[in-house]
Amino acid sequence: MKHSFLLSLFLLSNAWSISLDDINDKPASRQKNFLVWQYLHQDINASQASDAFYQVENVNERFLFDYAAKTDEAEIKYTVNCMREPACNLPIIEQDDCLMLALTPSKASALKSEEREAIAVRLNNKFGNIQWLRAMNQENFYTSPDNLTNETTLFRLAGAMYRYEHFNHPLTPDILSALSALPSFGSIVYLSVTDPKMDQLQQSLSDVTGGKFDPQTHFFLAMNSIKYGKLNIALDHLKEARSHYYSTIDKDKTLFWMYQITKDENYLKELSESLDINMYVLYSRELLNLPTENYFTTLPTIENTNSVKGIDPFEWRSFSQEIMASKPDTIAELIDRCDGNESMAIQGYVLERTYEPYIHNFTMAYDQYMTSISTDKKALMYALMRQETRFIPGLISRSFALGLMQIMPFNVDTISKVHPLKPTTYFDMLQPQYSIAYAISHLKHLEDKLYNPTLIAYGYNAGLGSTKRLLMDGERFLPGEYEPYLSMELMANDENREYGKRVLANYVIYKKILGEEVKITSLFDNLIQPNQSDYFRAQALKLPH
Repeated sequence: MKHSFLLSLFLLSNAWSISLDDINDKPASRQKNFLVWQYLHQDINASQASDAFYQVENVNERFLFDYAAKTDEAEIKYTVNCMREPACNLPIIEQDDCLMLALTPSKASALKSEEREAIAVRLNNKFGNIQWLRAMNQENFYTSPDNLTNETTLFRLAGAMYRYEHFNHPLTPDILSALSALPSFGSIVYLSVTDPKMDQLQQSLSDVTGGKFDPQTHFFLAMNSIKYGKLNIALDHLKEARSHYYSTIDKDKTLFWMYQITKDENYLKELSESLDINMYVLYSRELLNLPTENYFTTLPTIENTNSVKGIDPFEWRSFSQEIMASKPDTIAELIDRCDGNESMAIQGYVLERTYEPYIHNFTMAYDQYMTSISTDKKALMYALMRQETRFIPGLISRSFALGLMQIMPFNVDTISKVHPLKPTTYFDMLQPQYSIAYAISHLKHLEDKLYNPTLIAYGYNAGLGSTKRLLMDGERFLPGEYEPYLSMELMANDENREYGKRVLANYVIYKKILGEEVKITSLFDNLIQPNQSDYFRAQALKLPH
């Protein structure tokens, strides 16, 4: 549940209090950052805020704004106030550094052309290149080779609506060739082909052949060429992507698509021999009637009260560093420290990390906290849990998602108002019983509107509102020769896109383990049938047209 961050209101309990002593003796880490974040939202003075803030590892805008609300440091307040200046104030800001802090493409687009020109002259690249600001005053973009670098900077910095209004038009072969030579061409491709509205620019990009691009750019060019029926161009891009991709799942997806556009079963057979367990491999094995067996579901354990349980985030951080530094011939000692039923998840994690990609961890730790739910929902819970944390309960993400199921603090606050299980501190969410209980409650909210495990995964990761917008743009998950696969590949949110794929594969495996085997092809078919996949499109179909 990694939604865009919203400030969370603390529950009214003294038990939620964090002290400087809690912070000072901890190593720099995201776990410590979480302590500092909580501390900055308490009733503290400027000196206390300073003591905590300057222990943050990698300060971001969130911490800067939180600290500005507490500190009396003039420089910090000045910086934040400048960043918050509205567009209408840009021409009258007196200090050049403040103007630069306030300036964004979104704000600049609201100015008159003469105001933008005056700001460009005044700043004159004093704090970095702002020629994109001057480029905003052009009548046309990507029509001449003279200013492509600055135009592309604007293309990348501006929002989706600005790109659609100013850049969505056909390109001449000369411009297309010049753009493809830019180091930032990959950004142009990605931002264009993942936005359904950029259809005219997409059609031009579908003609791009050859090129020495990074593998992901080749892959997106391939998807775009498939969308416009240029399969030979797509095949060349896929072959190029496959030869340079590093990760197994990326190599597998190129084979999947090479099979889709050629129907050459040699690609399907090669894909089925992959050691990874992902949606592409499961698809190939289903079509070839081959089993998936390279995973484990249980582990022999001996009860050990001193075993590593992974609940304490700082203990887990230290232990995970040991795992990273270990080798197969030194891993036995670490495994011995993970004995006992309460440590099965940790032991599975160690084994998987040691012997990947040969075997995969599909254990079912913490089953005792899921006795009240259906087998199908348990499969979904494990599918999400495996992707979120690999079953490690003490994880805290960079966005402060907490525990096995990565519950965001603001969701903890919301769910706790109605849930009978009441946490006394956010760290309670690192206890499996809390994280699982709250995730089950949250899933009820998602499952009211989303019926396919892939869509539920999108909603869990990016939010129900984001998933609704994805479905309701009228361009995705519709019947078509290469659907729903193209829609799944051309999502603009990188994390959400890959998250959904992995949860789907996890779900299929767990359904099999739990005795309710499901075909992945059926789940794919379901995605392009609104009446079966989601409430939003099903309701829209009932409206008069």
